Amino acid sequence: MKTRSIIYTFLTVCMIFIVHTTFLKTGKAENQSIVKTSDLSNHPVYSNYKFNNSEEVVNLGTQPFFSPTGFITEVMKRDTILYNALSVSGLKIRFFPFLKGNDINFFIHKGDIDVGICGDMPTITAAATMDVTVSSIVQQGFCSVVARRSMLMRELRGKKIGYALGSNAHYALLRALASGGLNESLVHMIPMDVNEMPEALLTGEVAAFSAWEPTPAITLMKYPESTIIHRYISSGFMYFTRAFSENQPELIRHILAAEVRALRWMKSDRQNLLLASEWAIQAGEDLTNHKFELSVKQNAFLAENDILGLISAPIIPQNDLRQNGPLHMEFELLKTLDKIPTTSNWEKVHNSFDFQVINDVLANSKEYKLSEFSYDIE
Repeated sequence: MKTRSIIYTFLTVCMIFIVHTTFLKTGKAENQSIVKTSDLSNHPVYSNYKFNNSEEVVNLGTQPFFSPTGFITEVMKRDTILYNALSVSGLKIRFFPFLKGNDINFFIHKGDIDVGICGDMPTITAAATMDVTVSSIVQQGFCSVVARRSMLMRELRGKKIGYALGSNAHYALLRALASGGLNESLVHMIPMDVNEMPEALLTGEVAAFSAWEPTPAITLMKYPESTIIHRYISSGFMYFTRAFSENQPELIRHILAAEVRALRWMKSDRQNLLLASEWAIQAGEDLTNHKFELSVKQNAFLAENDILGLISAPIIPQNDLRQNGPLHMEFELLKTLDKIPTTSNWEKVHNSFDFQVINDVLANSKEYKLSEFSYDIE
C-alpha cells in the first residue's frame, strides 16, 4: 500500500508539472502572437532609432509607403500649431517611419511607440492583443494583387506570391485566393517588404504579389506587362496605447486636430497636395535608400483616389464594425491564421474603437484651430 501511495503521489506530481508547463507554453504562445514577426530590435533601420520613453515625449509610428497616410503624417510632422500646442504642456512629438504595420505593433508592444498608423489588419491585431484606442481613419482605398501577366486567380495554384505578413494586403490576398477556389496551402506565400515586391515580380522570384498603394502603381508604370488581377478595398487607422489615451486625453485631441488640418490643407489647394506628395516620396526614399518610381503628380493622383477624395473628415465608419462586417471578418480570419489568440474577443476589439473623440475635435473647430494652417516648409 505504501509503495502504491508513493507511485500515485509521483504520478500526481508529474501531472501537475505537465499541466503547469503546458499552461506556461500556452500563455507564452498567446503573448508571442501579439506580433507575428521576428525580433526587430536588430533590424538594419529600426536598430538605429533612438526612442525616448519619457513621459514628455510622444513617439508616433508612420508608414511612408502606405499611401496616402504618408502624405498625412508628413504634413503633421511639419505642423507648427501641433508643436506649439504640445510645448504648452512641456511635451514633444517624434515621428518614426516603418515599412509595415506589424513592425509598428512590435515596437508598441515593447513600449517604444505610443501612437500607431496602420492598415486594418495590424490595427485589429493591436486591438485584440493589446490595450489600444482607435480614434480616426487615415486610409480608405484598394489593396491589389499584381501578376506578371494577365491571368485568372486560379492560375496562381502552386506559384509563389509575395505578401506583407499580417497586413491588410495579406487579408486581400486570402480573399482573392478564395475567389479563385484556392487557399494558402495551394500556393507558396512568400513574406516580404512592399518595397521589394516590384523587383521580385520582374525577376520571377514571385509570380504575383499583394500590396497597397503606391506599390501596385509603381509596378504597373515600371513594368507595363504586369497587371492587376484582383482588388480589395481596405482601411487604415490611427490608434493610441490605452495608457497614453487615458493619461493624455487632451494631447490625443491635438494630434487628431493635426490630422484634420493636414487633410483640409491638402484638399484646399492642389499645390499643397503636390508638396505633401514630394515630402512623402522623400520620406520613403530616406527609409529604403531606393529611388521612388512615381512622380510627385502620379503619387498625388493616388491620394486623390483614396481618403483625400472620399471623405471630408477622418471619422471611422461605424458600419465597418458591424457583426459580420469587414473588420469583424478580418478579425475572424486572424484567429484562424493563428495571428491572434483563438480566445480573442470581438467585443474587446469593437470597444477599442472610439467614435467620440474625433467628433469632439470637429465640434470645437475654433479651439483646435482646424481651419488655421502653419507649416514648416523649409
